[in-house]
Amino acid sequence: MDLQLSLNEQLMEQIFRLYAVLRRGPIAGGDGEKGGRPSAQNRILLMLGESDGISQRDMTTLLQLRPQSVSETLGKLVAAGLVERRQSARDKRIFNIFLTDEGRERVLELIEDRPDFAALFLSPLSDEEKRLLLELLGKLIGPGGPESDDRPEEFDDE
Repeated sequence: MDLQLSLNEQLMEQIFRLYAVLRRGPIAGGDGEKGGRPSAQNRILLMLGESDGISQRDMTTLLQLRPQSVSETLGKLVAAGLVERRQSARDKRIFNIFLTDEGRERVLELIEDRPDFAALFLSPLSDEEKRLLLELLGKLIGPGGPESDDRPEEFDDE
């Protein structure tokens, strides 16, 4: 067996596991102290914090999630009283998503908790290891970054 191939496979397995942890795990309040929400909910709340009133279709495109996933997650956020859907005045077929007052408060908590989560998540690494990881990830992602059109199709979300 080719040792290099085995090493590549091990690295890819770890990268995919890390991706799953970051995608599915809580972004903030992961220990339950602040009622951490799954990351899809947090991603939507943070997006609305920057673009309140965005359409569900645009949200799906920007977050690179399946429409069904966004719809289901929005339903949970509506039920929790964090967002509301409003019909567009220009096009009655379109619904725009807005934060409620409680949703705005939650966004502020998420923003406030981001540095704590990063510190906790990266705590096993020394500063030197963090710099090395940053450099290595930069090499893997490339100069165009994760939003680049040169990104291999295999890595695109659903």
